[in-house]
Amino acid sequence: MQLSERCFRALMKNSSDVTAVVSRQGEFIFVGEAVAGVFAYRPDDLVGRPVAGFVHPDDRALALERIAARAAAPQGSAGTSTFRLRHADGRWRTVEATGYNQLDDPEIEGIVVNIRDITEQVEAERRLRESEALYHTLAETAPVGIFRADAEGAMVFANRRLAAMTGLEGAGVPGTGWLASVHPDDRVRVEAEWRRCVTGEAPVIVDFRFVGAEGTSTAVLLQSAPHHDAAGRPQGCVGTITDMSEYVRTAEALLMAEARTNAIVDAAADAILTIDEEGIIHSYNRAAERMFGIPAADMLWQKVNRLMPPPHDTAHDGYLRGYRTGGAVPAGPRRDIWARRGDGTLFPIELSVSAVETNGRRLFTGIIRDVTERKRVEGELIQAKELAEAADRAKSAFLATMSHELRTPLNAVIGFAQVIEMRLLGVDAIDRYTEYAGSIRRSGEHLLAIIDDILDISKIEAGALQLAEQPVDMTDLAGQALNLVAMQAGQRGVGLAIELDRDLPPVRADELRLRQILLNLLSNGVKFTDTGGTVTLVGRRAADGGMELGVRDTGVGMAPEDIPVALAPFSQVDQSMTRRYEGTGLGLPLTKRLVDLHGGRLSIDSTPGRGTTVTVHLPAERVMSVEEMVGMA
Repeated sequence: MQLSERCFRALMKNSSDVTAVVSRQGEFIFVGEAVAGVFAYRPDDLVGRPVAGFVHPDDRALALERIAARAAAPQGSAGTSTFRLRHADGRWRTVEATGYNQLDDPEIEGIVVNIRDITEQVEAERRLRESEALYHTLAETAPVGIFRADAEGAMVFANRRLAAMTGLEGAGVPGTGWLASVHPDDRVRVEAEWRRCVTGEAPVIVDFRFVGAEGTSTAVLLQSAPHHDAAGRPQGCVGTITDMSEYVRTAEALLMAEARTNAIVDAAADAILTIDEEGIIHSYNRAAERMFGIPAADMLWQKVNRLMPPPHDTAHDGYLRGYRTGGAVPAGPRRDIWARRGDGTLFPIELSVSAVETNGRRLFTGIIRDVTERKRVEGELIQAKELAEAADRAKSAFLATMSHELRTPLNAVIGFAQVIEMRLLGVDAIDRYTEYAGSIRRSGEHLLAIIDDILDISKIEAGALQLAEQPVDMTDLAGQALNLVAMQAGQRGVGLAIELDRDLPPVRADELRLRQILLNLLSNGVKFTDTGGTVTLVGRRAADGGMELGVRDTGVGMAPEDIPVALAPFSQVDQSMTRRYEGTGLGLPLTKRLVDLHGGRLSIDSTPGRGTTVTVHLPAERVMSVEEMVGMA
């Protein structure tokens, strides 16, 4: 494009910057020659190409937003933003771009952009911030007090250490508030020296005392130097204040340090012991007393082997011999170690050992942590994992079982229905068709029973099953239940018997669910009893005033370890597809949950090959009294 002399001057306001003109669509329509020196591009490399193609991906949206905003702004308005542009060598350079809206100027018809490379400036600012952060970190972590004061004598910076030495809160140190903590006998001298420091006369070294809130004094040494600006004008001073108490009161400091160490050791939650090269205990903290159940008085100057069970006690002497000859102490905690309490019980520990040499002898400090609780939690986690895996296996087995249980009656429904639909036996085989319709009905009822069991146990698990409680005649209910399983028992050649106490009182329960409990137990008894066997329904008052209902069979029975499996939802003792006894594995689990809803309990007594007795115990509060029965009458 051709630019007028006035336009050119506008574009080249600062020859050290890159001057460009950008279209409303965000494309370069002019680029000044300075781009070659700054970004190593030729102007022709950029003209006609979108600005966004040279902007860092993280800054691209911002750059496009700024171009759109400048295009929408009034003619002649300006705006500045910072983002990163790609140098011809692939590096990213931070730039400050100032855009001028000249879209309505017929000689420009674009946005004039002055691009200034500020990478070095940004980097210098970053290094300055890092330097300041480093200085601040060093100042705050330094073991001495660090301060800076202005020319008026006010302290404008004081690190935490200085605040701690003055005994003041951090906000009380700045200004001249720190002088209030100077010992009254030293204050006049310190104030005079302080004035010399802040006026820039000379470096100052002065010792004095800080007085704490409780009247304790701390001997300190103040060292300062005048601080001047670039023109040499006094700006105050900087310096340090060092706690000299350890030099002034060495013995007292040592005693205090020992007391402080003892307090920390005694407050520790872990047992801490110190022994020498012979295994003799020199220190034994309170946590050790609690952990081992042996007082310190009984352990000091005794062999540490007393706290170790065999074979660790004898092996420990070998470790010490190795350490005496220059062997290295194991780094990091040692696990899977057992210790012995005073009463002889063993418990797992985690042991960390460090060594220090003093006067040619080595002392060993052991930190002992009781990990009994951790081991218990780990065991529970492993058990939970195994239970989850078992549940997953049970789910898979249940799905396989349900596939078999659902397909069998469905195949019968579909097969018999096709025979009837296609009249394969001829139009006159009405009796056979009627028989097939009965098979379809029984298969449908079987499917419905399976679905009902699944829905019931799902409702119970979700807490959505509500009991419809009413007085229930136990004698009548027992007769109903036996009648309902009579056909099943007859088909299998299994005898049914009943043993009920006379005059069993009614109970307050959900009659439908109580009948379902008895039916499930009777049906299971019949199913797992061979031809010629007997299933007996038992009903009697319990010793605690409750009601006991039981089903006793002479069937195959179960091993004690199989009983929890039988009570788990969707599980069966026999999971194979060719198992002898069909079923979904929901009968007993559903029965147990229905019993639980009634506040009762279910127990199973079984022996392989000798049969099973399942007993339901209903609590005494569900057995209706004479007064209640009379009142209802």
